[in-house]
Amino acid sequence: MGRACAKPFNNIMKKNVLLSIALSALVLTSCATYEKTGPIMGVQSNNVNTYVAADFDYANAKRIEGSVQRKTLFGFIPLVKNGKRYYTASNRYRGLSKVEQQALYRAKEDGNVDVVMEPNFETESHSYLFGLFTVTKTKVSAWGMNYKGLKEDPHGNVNTVR
Repeated sequence: MGRACAKPFNNIMKKNVLLSIALSALVLTSCATYEKTGPIMGVQSNNVNTYVAADFDYANAKRIEGSVQRKTLFGFIPLVKNGKRYYTASNRYRGLSKVEQQALYRAKEDGNVDVVMEPNFETESHSYLFGLFTVTKTKVSAWGMNYKGLKEDPHGNVNTVR
């Protein structure tokens, strides 16, 4: 009678060992990507389409930075809430992803600046469990400046938008 109970117990133990090996293999598999962009729009194409010229505080221009981390399950279920604040106020930033727009917003707000120029993005993404769980971190660094004021363009020429 003792041997009859030992066989099912051994089969259960073998199944548990195989299951734990399979789960360990799933946990230990991962994939990583890294992406970095150059300038989105150069300084020369930051024109205003009016007869007004902006007077920037160039002397106090500073580097600003912002970052956003996104964690998703199954590629679409967000595990981290980053809010719904994006920097999309200008045509220059239409091609950015939502995560890049959020990082740009955080950089602008944390830097307490009016204008963001020459943003550079770095995106690092890691996926685990064959892509079921993904962690993406996006960082932006840019130049930030404030307006000193606005003045009429003395030449009366309209600035063009590119």
